[in-house]
Amino acid sequence: MRIIIFLLVLISTIAFSQKKRKGLDVVSNIDVKVLAMKPLGNNSLAKDLQPFYGFGFGGNLMTPINFGIGLDYSELFSNVKYGSQNMYGNLGSPRMTVVDVFLTHRENISDDFMIEELAGFSYYRYTNLYLDKIEKMKNNAMGFHLGGKAIYTLDGPQQVFAALKANFYYGNVYNENPAIRKYYSNSTFLSLSVGYRYNF
Repeated sequence: MRIIIFLLVLISTIAFSQKKRKGLDVVSNIDVKVLAMKPLGNNSLAKDLQPFYGFGFGGNLMTPINFGIGLDYSELFSNVKYGSQNMYGNLGSPRMTVVDVFLTHRENISDDFMIEELAGFSYYRYTNLYLDKIEKMKNNAMGFHLGGKAIYTLDGPQQVFAALKANFYYGNVYNENPAIRKYYSNSTFLSLSVGYRYNF
């Protein structure tokens, strides 16, 4: 987490220095959010787990032509559905860490309202606690995501937003049977978040 905070500070610093030296109108912002993420499809995450809930923060750099790059970090928590503990390996307290890196494009609808489309890559760290061993199962996965944000300007640099995003999850659970491997390794998440943004 310290590395992510360091990267956000470094990117903001570089953007400010370029703006002063080269006259580029690069705008940076940071945001915080709460979100819900629902696994979908015929897979273990969707069948055996309840929806994930959590929080996150991120940052963006936007150029004068309304294209930019962004980074999001989210921590999400879930529970195994009642009756699925044994099917799921006697596990509890599922936790998902998601890091999204993306390209974004902004559409200014009015002075106070805008929409941002985004697409990028995702890294997932999924952990689960073995109830009888005080150990954790850990699984790293990669994927991509597509989504959008509706942003409303409150006053000056302050904004609020609502975002809808689809994340595609490709894990690395091994099994000789391809159907079982796919059931435990692949999933699709649909997430909804609301948050606050501050522009620099």
